[in-house]
Amino acid sequence: MMRPAFQRVAGIGFVLTVLAAEVLKGDSPSPTGPTEEVVAFFERRTAILAGAVAHMGALCLLALLLAAVMPTLMPEKSVAGRLARLGSPLLLVSLTLYVFLTAALAYGAAADAGPVTARALWEIRFVSETFLNVPIALVVGAVAVVSRDVTRTWYTVTSAVIALLSLVGGAALARNGFFAPDGGYSFLLFWLLPIWVVATAFVTSDSSDSPGQE
Repeated sequence: MMRPAFQRVAGIGFVLTVLAAEVLKGDSPSPTGPTEEVVAFFERRTAILAGAVAHMGALCLLALLLAAVMPTLMPEKSVAGRLARLGSPLLLVSLTLYVFLTAALAYGAAADAGPVTARALWEIRFVSETFLNVPIALVVGAVAVVSRDVTRTWYTVTSAVIALLSLVGGAALARNGFFAPDGGYSFLLFWLLPIWVVATAFVTSDSSDSPGQE
């Protein structure tokens, strides 16, 4: 079993690595904006690829943390626990696909494909980011059900709210506005996963937690 201190480090490391990856990548142009903005964005090839590598590092930390909390929050004896176990690799694969599409476009696919095709691929990348919310909802929601008996109440409630918001986000495919893939709702959801990860790292490593404790 992973030591509590290492577990907390993994959770905090995931958040910091994602933050660093986003800073390196920079602001993403809208998939419905001018094609020239999409093409110009990928001229920052080195920074975007560095951000993609950082994202993959964050994925490794997430995988490590999920494996560490599996016995507690994803027990095989419960349906919810088994559902969370099945959803975890789906979540990791979905995150990898999102990072892969960004990295591939920066590596040269955007330049080689031409402006129109590059924009089409960029739209696919945003749709993949939107659908990423579905496996997030699956894992976090299943963990919320299990956590009622093994962690603090605030964690269960927080996980349930994040799962519900993520499930709604999986259908946020408006072309423009708050519920567009690049809208305010998507931005909010993007940072809910890191918040949940660090909360999970701390709540499951706290030996003083007890069922129903506030």
